Amino acid sequence: MRTEYRNATRSKLLIKKAFIDLLKEKPASKVTVTDIVHEANISRGTFYAHYLDTKDLLESFQREFIEQILYFTRKNHKLTLVEQLNTLLMKILDILKNDYETYCILSNQDFTFEFYNEIRDAMIQELQQEFSLSPETKRRLHIFIGGFMMLLREWLQKGNFESMDEYAQTLSTLITENL
Repeated sequence: MRTEYRNATRSKLLIKKAFIDLLKEKPASKVTVTDIVHEANISRGTFYAHYLDTKDLLESFQREFIEQILYFTRKNHKLTLVEQLNTLLMKILDILKNDYETYCILSNQDFTFEFYNEIRDAMIQELQQEFSLSPETKRRLHIFIGGFMMLLREWLQKGNFESMDEYAQTLSTLITENL
């Protein structure tokens, strides 16, 4: 059983690496399952054992990213709202920095805009469950996190790695002083 798990993990990594390599050459909407299986040197059956199609594969990166954020949020649930939000935004930056090239490539694809809205909505939903936010606080968070997501998108699309630390510091100040 353990070998199957290792093989499944290995297959997924091969598929994802092949997909990212292909995205360097063409947009996600032009990458086919055939391209991926050739690049990864796997069978079509192996691909379909893990993903429905290329859109599902792309969305798997998004799901994993959101799962990391939600796991982190639940793990740090004893913080105040301001501390939680500040810590959460810094964690997002850490996740992106740890796999910067992959997220830069993914952020420049033609059907990923909804990803940023999904992150925002998932964060607000988690914070709502933990803190029972008032409608006004929820509205402020919606605007604030939405702005943060657009900064992230710009940061990833322009490849301006250093300036995000400056953004993060500014955001941290905004959170602690105005939320």
